[in-house]
Amino acid sequence: MIRVLHGEDEYSRSEALTKIRESAGPEEVRDPNTTVFQGQGFKLSDVIGAAQVVPFMADRRVVIVYGVLGRMQKRDKSLGNEWRDLTDKLAEVPASTELVFVEEVGLRDNGIAIKSVGPSARIQEYRTKRRGELETWVRDRFAHYGADASRDAIARIAWLAGSDTRLLDQEVKKLALYAGDRAVTQDDVDLMVPDARETSIFAAVDAVLERRPAVAMKLLYSLLSGGSSVSTVLSMLARQVRLLILTIELQQQGVHPEEIGKRISLTNRYALDKTLRQSNNFGTEHLANIHRRLLAADLAIKQGEMDERLAVEILVGELSAA
Repeated sequence: MIRVLHGEDEYSRSEALTKIRESAGPEEVRDPNTTVFQGQGFKLSDVIGAAQVVPFMADRRVVIVYGVLGRMQKRDKSLGNEWRDLTDKLAEVPASTELVFVEEVGLRDNGIAIKSVGPSARIQEYRTKRRGELETWVRDRFAHYGADASRDAIARIAWLAGSDTRLLDQEVKKLALYAGDRAVTQDDVDLMVPDARETSIFAAVDAVLERRPAVAMKLLYSLLSGGSSVSTVLSMLARQVRLLILTIELQQQGVHPEEIGKRISLTNRYALDKTLRQSNNFGTEHLANIHRRLLAADLAIKQGEMDERLAVEILVGELSAA
């Protein structure tokens, strides 16, 4: 069978690939019956040749090819002309071989890459999950680990951990073990799960203030692709900058760190420690200027003076490059 696993959801994609590899048989015969092609130093003839090898003491053979279809979609000239014959060559793959093409990006349904594998290929897309899809996925993972969770707990963990399903799986497993026989509650989630979005905001603020525009933009896109809206990103950035200003002022007054956390309503230990460390690196005047710029951008968006996505990209780019 010819398969295509594509999309940005790395964990779900790798899970599917693991199941395919396990189809080659017991662990002791799996490796001899699996061939992996990565990088750019292989040819189509190498792939077809590996696919035609008879399985060794097993019913199936697995051949995995990384990155080729994505390069075809981009019309990468370095791929070589022989890959134009992919459709015809796939007819030479025996039924005893699982030939799997793996792509880290999504492929267009009507693009040249998908068309090249033929209509009989099984296409499996693993795109980044949105809020509702994440909650369904989290509920299913709790069931997978023989656990139950309240609706509020499921919504909370989906919000805190974001769209990273590998991270979500780790947190669900941890919560399932922690709760034992009872259902996981929202209080359990707040106690056990760090806020991945808050962590990204800390990193984004660092990148902006430390004048690292490439990193700042990458983190911005990560937040947006993870389901955060532009207004949410702006408000989270503004909140963190405001907390830093308050923290610096309280530190100058000699207030104890624990008391600072109470006064600025930051009860999460990780968030407080990170804010305290971050506050040692920046001045209040610079932070206040950034805060004004964030509020001005938010106002411009709400008044329809600028497209929201463009506004936040320009703002983060300018602040981090200033």
